[in-house]
Amino acid sequence: MNRSDLSFLEMMFQQPLAAIQASILIVNQSTKTVLQSPYEHIRVLNSPYFGLSKSRNLAMNHAVKPLCWLLDDDCIVLNNSIDEVIAAYNLYDYDVLTFKTQTLEENDFYNYEDQFKNHNKKSIIPILSPEITFNRKSILIAGLQFDTRFGLGAQFQDSENYVFLDSALKKKLQIGFVPQTIVQHPATTSSDDVASNRVIYARGAIAGRRNIITAAFYQFKYVFFLWRNGHVKSFVELWEKFMVFQHGANDYLSGFEGHRINHPKQ
Repeated sequence: MNRSDLSFLEMMFQQPLAAIQASILIVNQSTKTVLQSPYEHIRVLNSPYFGLSKSRNLAMNHAVKPLCWLLDDDCIVLNNSIDEVIAAYNLYDYDVLTFKTQTLEENDFYNYEDQFKNHNKKSIIPILSPEITFNRKSILIAGLQFDTRFGLGAQFQDSENYVFLDSALKKKLQIGFVPQTIVQHPATTSSDDVASNRVIYARGAIAGRRNIITAAFYQFKYVFFLWRNGHVKSFVELWEKFMVFQHGANDYLSGFEGHRINHPKQ
């Protein structure tokens, strides 16, 4: 957002700008600045429309290479990662492959498995954005895009990766996990604030999206998780979180497009 020069790429790729050879497409969301690139292999789309999922859809629609890798501007691309992603697709004929992330302290971001596996509805839940790569042709043929109701800057400000990957599974795309570390990322993400109304509202929407019948079960399960782990300190606060979750489920199912996360009692 609001970038005016390409210097951030030097931090991401850990080398001078002139030495970066990767094919890059930048979506710069801004109504204030215009980002330009003098390099043919570094392309820029300046968009006045905000929302993480909107920018990703824009990027997917304008990408020109057969393989795509989602990256945020706070990521560090590890040496040879691009070659390793390409090698993985040559080895596995899959539509989507996810990889491992390392913290800036060089620790695994999660407790990953050590073997290749097929993803399922449960295993896609914790996947981070910079772990996702995909065959662009497969995604376009399936008509798959990020749901613009989810993600930072949208109504439900979380869970965009889960919704995208779950939709891919429903369309019978093959999604695999490669136990190879390709990127570094700060040890915390926007999804870590599990007790915030922002995240709870989105989790409610996910529950509604899964199944209207089981949404109440997930609602009780989530608020019990908050209580059990000390994220809420009183029954008043617990009730507030309970209602935020319910509003998320109801608003997703009804198609309501407003923002209730700051007004859980409405």
